[in-house]
Amino acid sequence: MLLPTLLAGAAWASPMDFYGFGARRMGRAGGGLALPDGVGAALTDPAALAGIPHPELAVGFVMARSDFKALPPLWWDTNKDGIVNAEDPPLELDPDAASVHGIMLGATRPLGARAAAGVALFLPFERLFRLQTFEPDLPTYFLYGNRTQRYEMGGGVAWRPAGGLALGVGGQMIPKARYRLVGTLDLAVSGAEETGAQADELVGLELDVHEMELDVVAGFSPNLSLHWDAGQLVPALDGLQLAGAWRGSAGLPVDVDVELQANVRTEDIGDLEDLVVPLDLAFSLGVFDHYVPSTLTVGGAYTVADTFTVTADLRRTAWDRMEQSIAQVVESAVDGAMVDLGEDPITDGNPYDVTLKATWAPRLGVELALPPIPAGDRLGDVRVLTRGGFGFEPTPLVSQTAESALLDADRTLFALGVGASFQDPLRRNEVRRMEVDGFFQYHLLASGRVDRGAPATPTAGYAVDGAAYPVGGYLLAAGIEWSLQY
Repeated sequence: MLLPTLLAGAAWASPMDFYGFGARRMGRAGGGLALPDGVGAALTDPAALAGIPHPELAVGFVMARSDFKALPPLWWDTNKDGIVNAEDPPLELDPDAASVHGIMLGATRPLGARAAAGVALFLPFERLFRLQTFEPDLPTYFLYGNRTQRYEMGGGVAWRPAGGLALGVGGQMIPKARYRLVGTLDLAVSGAEETGAQADELVGLELDVHEMELDVVAGFSPNLSLHWDAGQLVPALDGLQLAGAWRGSAGLPVDVDVELQANVRTEDIGDLEDLVVPLDLAFSLGVFDHYVPSTLTVGGAYTVADTFTVTADLRRTAWDRMEQSIAQVVESAVDGAMVDLGEDPITDGNPYDVTLKATWAPRLGVELALPPIPAGDRLGDVRVLTRGGFGFEPTPLVSQTAESALLDADRTLFALGVGASFQDPLRRNEVRRMEVDGFFQYHLLASGRVDRGAPATPTAGYAVDGAAYPVGGYLLAAGIEWSLQY
């Protein structure tokens, strides 16, 4: 048996890295690290939880979809005859990522006067998580596949020692998987002369799967953060809040170990004696899916008269340590009494060479609280909050060779949000509040193209007319959230 082997690599960050978490932050383009605005801090900046005055529950709904530029028809062995040529109908490839529909759940609670805790969960309706690799010969938006197709769960605790300073520690849960397959493959070739015998009667192929095993276990991505409410130590800086957060890398390594005993048997072939050649075929595939890269984020927020707030964030993401979600043979062996193929005889069929870089991504956001609107004894004063945000995500893709066709470009993000805060109508004699928040995001991918050239003969993955692959399009996300102080 081969030992489990991993190919160090990565694919796709988490959905909350992409859109943000909590309708308030999502309405500011995912920014506002330094604001203690409830459940949004549980996944990104647990230290900001120390500033919450009351326990809070939140539930929200998120939907998102993409619309990338259409790809040209591609050469591919669509008729499965083993040859790529003009007889193959062109492959029509849809570049869009699957739509996302899911719920957000969160809860925060003060723990005395100086501490607090929070948990958060994003749960997509379509699937909890997806294991998916891609073919490097085909054009692929490699950053927009699995990243929005899995659940997100995490939380943290915060402690505020003195002077407005708070420390936070937490993490995110990442699933990990191991898969093992053991079986026997029998190939029998018969030379018996029978009138009218068909080919499938002379060649027998039988697969006996002895064991299939899939383990999904929990992994963990640590999160450390620091938050400072400057006005508590320096009154002249009242309204200024600063924060920093670091999250470690994690991912979903998938170990695929395959063991097959292949028995090749011949019967009644001329004067040859019946022969059985047993082969032990074993190989390991390495995939590192759903990788969450390490990030370092710094941010600030300034609030004027408890009415107008401006936020600014800057995040570094370590994409330079990433490899793609491409299954590769990392170890192999073929053993048999009459066979000696040497060390690692199985050659990987997915070679690629891609250069990526770490990126710095800014986020700017604003929030304006309108004057209170009297709404009677049941709802009290209703306070409407309007939000907006802007972000820029440079592509980490620097270069690639002709063996792959990864698609990506710089992405610009615009966001709008609105919320209404009012008295809990069921608890009118208390200070607890309800809030309903909505958000909308528009992500614009810069236009461009990837030109692999036009080969002289039909080649798998290349455009039939030799054209370059267009790059560009947009993504939309919208949602609503209800929260309650309890």
